[in-house]
Amino acid sequence: MEVSLDEIGPLERTSSLSRRAMNLIRHAIVTGLLQPGETISPQEIGARLGVSRTPVREALIHLNAIGLVEFLPARVQIASATPAAIRDAFALREALEGQAARLAAQHRSPTEADHIKTLAIQSGWAAEKNDRIGFHEQDRAFHFAIAAASHSPQLARYVANALDLALTLRNIRTAASPFHAKSVGYHAAIAEAILIKDADAAERLSREHVRQVLESIVT
Repeated sequence: MEVSLDEIGPLERTSSLSRRAMNLIRHAIVTGLLQPGETISPQEIGARLGVSRTPVREALIHLNAIGLVEFLPARVQIASATPAAIRDAFALREALEGQAARLAAQHRSPTEADHIKTLAIQSGWAAEKNDRIGFHEQDRAFHFAIAAASHSPQLARYVANALDLALTLRNIRTAASPFHAKSVGYHAAIAEAILIKDADAAERLSREHVRQVLESIVT
């Protein structure tokens, strides 16, 4: 059943518009449509989304908390991919994703395990075809699926935020470099560990995977 804006209360409507604005801005950052250091005009974003400045401002506040934008005097800018920022983002990602993989191995359903394995295979296919965009999409979906399979909604939210920050900085750092998905083999190994419910291996492989990606970016 469709619901019109007129049927949504003021508070719910504002919250919905803020989420929409946040998701669209986040997507533009993660995909590189908004470049590091680029100034974001809240007025321009509001005009594009057809929403007022309040939802846009709330969205930017949330994205700032994640680390995807920086508030500077009279400006809002996309976070820059400095080596220190990348290392911090990946250290957080390693800790969160390691725990998510451990819990996923313990609590995943058979359907979730199959889905994770399928995404691992699909990311491998994209890497073999040298499909940078396709690989990034499957890679992100793979890690989100593991977080969801942890059956910890709060951990999944933290993983999503940390992953978006880390992948954004990765994309910024490697945009001009040849595409090499060197760590794609870890996906299959992590998926197998989750499938057989080996929590220790799932966590260890997940942490190794994140460290390997970091090394490929900063070295």
